[in-house]
Amino acid sequence: MEVHAISPTLKLIDLQPPIPGYERFIGAYLFVGEKKAIVDPGPASAVPNLLSALAELNISPGAIDYVILTHIHIDHAGGTGTALRDLPRATVLAHGQALRHLADPGKLWEASLKTLGDLALQYGRIEPVPEDRLAAATNLMTVELGGGLVLEVHLTPGHAAHHLSLFDRKDGVLIAGEAAGVCINGAVRLATPPPFRLDETLSSIDRLIALKPRTLCYGHFGCYGNAVDRLRLARSRLLTWYETAGSAAREGKSPEQILELLREKDASLDYLSRLDEHAYRREHDLLVNTINGLSQSARQDG
Repeated sequence: MEVHAISPTLKLIDLQPPIPGYERFIGAYLFVGEKKAIVDPGPASAVPNLLSALAELNISPGAIDYVILTHIHIDHAGGTGTALRDLPRATVLAHGQALRHLADPGKLWEASLKTLGDLALQYGRIEPVPEDRLAAATNLMTVELGGGLVLEVHLTPGHAAHHLSLFDRKDGVLIAGEAAGVCINGAVRLATPPPFRLDETLSSIDRLIALKPRTLCYGHFGCYGNAVDRLRLARSRLLTWYETAGSAAREGKSPEQILELLREKDASLDYLSRLDEHAYRREHDLLVNTINGLSQSARQDG
């Protein structure tokens, strides 16, 4: 577990779940105003590190007012129910479509097991969130944390139908979850798991660009300046990969073959050659899932 100061009111917690290759990959964000909010507490297996980070910052778990979820995939939100046992007054804010799956995570857990297999077990079982601690986050609502710290909610479907992003307009900080892809050691890659809809994703990115953020914070992993340029890069790469993957899929190429084709065409994927074996396996599997989403969508679009 490591804590990084992004601004006087924002900390990035490297959750480092006990899984090989998952260092500097899953980030939780902590906003500290008169009230305090955790964004994406991570999987259940990382909750002890989340609590250790709060202790390192001399913040009592009882002082957390909100847990805000960009989306409810297991690596971002699987530990929410577990964490709430130690966060006695926190309200969970999530997209309205996500609330029933948080209260009754049976189908979410089954889907995680089907998609991720042993990795889901390493992330840890998804525990339910009490319904009386859930609240729907709606588009353009604001979360007032005091001291001038205000978070704007922007619904940004694409990576998931229930995805949202958070914007601190005062400091120009955008918490984008996976709406703008992910950033591994400075390299941006896409995150488009099935079911994927191109137009919906592009629209979300365009609305984030219109906010003119200065700093872009990724769920995976870290915060960077030149936020608008990074959003535009994600948009451009999305169109390029969509065309390449869709054309190759229609020719009958497998996801593995499409990945090799993308590596030949896109130098940004050179980062893969610099990873250790565990991080490479993680990235390989996620890229295959990304390609599946792009390919299926392209075939459906004709």
